[in-house]
Amino acid sequence: MERELFSIEQSARGWVVYTATGGNEPPDPTPLLALEHADQLACARHRRTGRPTGVKVKLRCGDTVLVACHG
Repeated sequence: MERELFSIEQSARGWVVYTATGGNEPPDPTPLLALEHADQLACARHRRTGRPTGVKVKLRCGDTVLVACHG
């Protein structure tokens, strides 16, 4: 089963969490808060659906790193 990924990206308004379905949450002021927020969303989705989820962060250099996994 393919992992549903939430992502975190920096924007002019702060750090935005994009959901696995393509929507976005209100921005968080710091990357740490955004990571915690995305991890909570991914964990809740995994508990609700049983599907594996994760959180990825896009770095300034353009690379993407998986920073959290559930399931």
